[in-house]
Amino acid sequence: MTIVTSVGRELTAQDRCDACSAAAQVVATFLNGELMFCGHHAKKNKDNLVSKSANIFDPENYLNLLN
Repeated sequence: MTIVTSVGRELTAQDRCDACSAAAQVVATFLNGELMFCGHHAKKNKDNLVSKSANIFDPENYLNLLN
């Protein structure tokens, strides 16, 4: 089950997307690590992130998972 959080950490200018090195907006945590994504790549990989991650940190609600 994926837990979506909007608080608990802070993204900085040094946090970069693992796909393209743009500014990170979403962090997906898996059992053996985490990946950071820009808004574009987070939306592109939304289905896989939701189904395979343990936690998604999405403070700006790019994935529209928070009600």
